[in-house]
Amino acid sequence: MNITLLGGTGFLGSTIVNHLSKTDHNVTIITRNREKNKKILVYPKVKLVEADVHNSEELINSTKKTEVLINLIGILNEKGHSGKGFKKAHSDLARSILTACKTNDIKRILHVSALNADQKGPSHYLRTKGEADSYLMTYGKRFANITIFRPSVIFGKNDSFILRFSELLNFAPFLFPLACHDAKFAPIFVEEISEFIIKSINDTKSFNKQYNLCGPKIYTLKEILELIIKIKNRNIRVIPLSKKMSKMQAFVMEFIPGKPFSLDNYNSCQIDSYCKSDFNFYSDLETIVPSYINSE
Repeated sequence: MNITLLGGTGFLGSTIVNHLSKTDHNVTIITRNREKNKKILVYPKVKLVEADVHNSEELINSTKKTEVLINLIGILNEKGHSGKGFKKAHSDLARSILTACKTNDIKRILHVSALNADQKGPSHYLRTKGEADSYLMTYGKRFANITIFRPSVIFGKNDSFILRFSELLNFAPFLFPLACHDAKFAPIFVEEISEFIIKSINDTKSFNKQYNLCGPKIYTLKEILELIIKIKNRNIRVIPLSKKMSKMQAFVMEFIPGKPFSLDNYNSCQIDSYCKSDFNFYSDLETIVPSYINSE
């Protein structure tokens, strides 16, 4: 089949493309910068198309021969605090995707959302993810078969979760003040969720279904950070911050380049990210993380 990926050059997308390259499918990745991502063209059945997915006309023109569309686009932070960046990346894009799919008669849509995505959620991130899910399931299934994946945090080589904390630890000689230390997560290994997404393409049981997905173990944020410290063989003590101090830290880190932690992240952490998973994953942090933390 002709499969088009939005967000195919990102962390999860790159892993999915690697798996798809071993199948008979033809894969197209829509990217804003073809030159920057041309290394992905080492895969023989993968091609890059330069277009702005947020421009409806360009998205329609770039998906004309598509039979399966996979949307992996998502942001954890935005410029500013208005929520407009989240809305553009999540809920507005979902509307553009459905317009393109209806115009081009695309009958299969796979969409990666987030655990706890909810239009009434505590953060812009969760609310706009929830809006996108609702829009896709309400209007999309009228003409296409849709599957929505709602994972807890995803980890693996080149992730933006474990490595973010690992990098921050490099600037903490003895103490690490940690916001939202008791927030809980059930991390999923990127290779396993990629395989599950690909298998779902032709699985009729997954049509018009939403999957809540979690890894095999639940960790507090403090436990995750202490595991990274142990792997890095550092002598650093984690200092759990109160709710008030956590919010203050989030406010301060809004102004640090790269926004390692934001008020919106803080708001998302008010809901624990674990569930009774609709699919069983097996790899835990202890098994996988040493292989890529040690190779930093």
